[in-house]
Amino acid sequence: MVSNPKLNILMVDDQPGKLLTYQAILGDLGENLLSATTAQETLDTLLKHEVAVILMDVSMPELNGFELADMIHQHPRFQKVAIIFISAVHLTDLDRMKAYERGAMDYISVPVVPELLRAKVSLFVDLYRKTRELELLNSELEQRVLSRTEELRQSARQIRDLNDQLQLRVAELESIMAVLPVGVSVALDPHCHVVTGNAAFYDLLEIEPGKHISASADKGETPPYIAYRNDRPVASHELPMQIAAATGNTVGSVELELHHRSGKVTQVLASANPLFDDSGNIRGAVGALIDITERKRVESQLQEQRERFRFATKASQIGYWFCDLPLDKFIWDETAKAHFWLSADADVDVALFYERLHPEDRERIRQSIENAIANQYPYDVEFRTVSPEGKQKWIHSIGRTAFDKSGVPIRFDGVTQDITTQLQAEEALRRSEKLSAMGRMAGIVAHEINNPLGSITNLFYLLRDHPSLDEEAQDFARMAEAELSRVAHITKQTLGFYRESADVIPVSLATLLEEVLEFQSRQIQSNKITVDRRYRGDGIVHGFPGELKQVFLNLVCNAIEAMPEGGCLRLRVGEFTGVHLQPGGVRISISDTGAGIRPEDAKMLFEPFFSTKSTKGTGLGLWISKGIIQKYEGTISFRSARRPGGNITCFTVFIPASLHSRKPQSSLVTDLESSVSMNSKTAESIADSGSNSFRHR
Repeated sequence: MVSNPKLNILMVDDQPGKLLTYQAILGDLGENLLSATTAQETLDTLLKHEVAVILMDVSMPELNGFELADMIHQHPRFQKVAIIFISAVHLTDLDRMKAYERGAMDYISVPVVPELLRAKVSLFVDLYRKTRELELLNSELEQRVLSRTEELRQSARQIRDLNDQLQLRVAELESIMAVLPVGVSVALDPHCHVVTGNAAFYDLLEIEPGKHISASADKGETPPYIAYRNDRPVASHELPMQIAAATGNTVGSVELELHHRSGKVTQVLASANPLFDDSGNIRGAVGALIDITERKRVESQLQEQRERFRFATKASQIGYWFCDLPLDKFIWDETAKAHFWLSADADVDVALFYERLHPEDRERIRQSIENAIANQYPYDVEFRTVSPEGKQKWIHSIGRTAFDKSGVPIRFDGVTQDITTQLQAEEALRRSEKLSAMGRMAGIVAHEINNPLGSITNLFYLLRDHPSLDEEAQDFARMAEAELSRVAHITKQTLGFYRESADVIPVSLATLLEEVLEFQSRQIQSNKITVDRRYRGDGIVHGFPGELKQVFLNLVCNAIEAMPEGGCLRLRVGEFTGVHLQPGGVRISISDTGAGIRPEDAKMLFEPFFSTKSTKGTGLGLWISKGIIQKYEGTISFRSARRPGGNITCFTVFIPASLHSRKPQSSLVTDLESSVSMNSKTAESIADSGSNSFRHR
């Protein structure tokens, strides 16, 4: 608030000279001086300004001072405005009484004494100022009283609301305590002589609800339960609530076994907190009991399963490993550490992992791990580990990446298996297969040689005693006949080295595919190809294993050669039952992510001597394979898609189940001899059933 603000003094007189005189007299007061010469001007000024004192001439032409004062005081706003009349005419007491009745505060006669006028006007101005200040103070006081009253009213309302909320929370807490599966107990004395609890607390202790129990039973009374910890009875002062009340410290996560009168044993997790009064003294304790009987039972079962799992993995030489992402520390079992030539107590990190890998395998395995984590690729690899002494093991490892709900990789887990012995056995099997293949080739060559060899032998038999030959020539003929007999003997031995069985035998196509993969494992590894197998059954058919292997060896070789820079080879075997008119059977699919088959090559793919491999191919592989599968009354077809994001080609072989109980139409050699005249239109019909986009082989 501004102290002593200027107030307005209105001077009313029809003579400007007098107004100037009044201004000179009152100028020293430091107030705002307003002037008016007519009644209308006076009223306009009052409406525009708040006036403290009016100095008014009694004698004016339009309205005299009395009439104007009466008009001013009739307005509610100006009823209390102080008016001082000035008159040059000597007024009687009656005139003075009349002036006071019209609201005059004082009366000054002319000539005006300046000091007197200034003193009277100053008095009324100060009175007006004090009155205004008093009004402002009263208004401010009233506002403060109203504000404080409202604050008290709001405080009372808040207190009522808080009381209501407190009652509501108490009711909610009582409801929660009633249904809470955790046993909650309270003791309101520092020695915990009397303990009460909620419904779950009484259920855990098998005590009647609402009954006050004591930590130490009265003499002669059997306690409702006996608490054990680590197979040792726990005294009453050793219970968590008693310890918390005695020490003033929190007691938590204490496992107890409660042996009840009924013979039931309950395992609980007990905790307690002390209660303090306003002075900081212990006044009791609150405790909690959680039933962990079921959890302990499950933990026991899990421990038993872990022991079984550990026994099984140890017996099968399978190691397991875990690692949180990003890759740093590994958690390996003893078997996995042994696969990497590490001791059982060795600490394993990612650097040690790569250090124990064969140098030629490190980058490949690093990329496989990164793809498995970043792109969710399957992690199924084989690699070599090297000991500090230079010894090597072949390890097969399968892993998976775990992701959180938002898709972020959080863990990389897997297993390892030592396959060194298995690979050695497979290498021996491959050598055996090579010898078998050489025997089959030798048998075919011997078969082709045997017929003309017999004719030549007969000719030399006739020639040795021919009369046209002299004795020396006959000796040469007999020598040649003897050599031919030796060649014939070798030919017969060769034919006996390999002959396909005359009768069909059960053949597992899944096993046969695995043999083909083993035979091609070096090329698969060299091309950095991942193999994805999915066999739904063994895929048993009745036939000749040699020719069936030839079919799938050709398809797998084509797929591998289509991925010189790496890719994925997928093998599927499924057994299907017949539906409606469709026969049941075994379906095998072999797919790759190579370059794809061009549309212009599709119709000629099964034609003899057609090849997309330039001079490297004979053009007979798919033609012979199709002939073999048709002999089994089966089908061979393909689909190929070439897209900017990647290509995929899939060959599908189907052998009907109806063939399982009968022999195929002919043997391999007979079929190859007769298949030269095969109609090439059959290949076109199969190619037409494929996809509109194809892969180039």
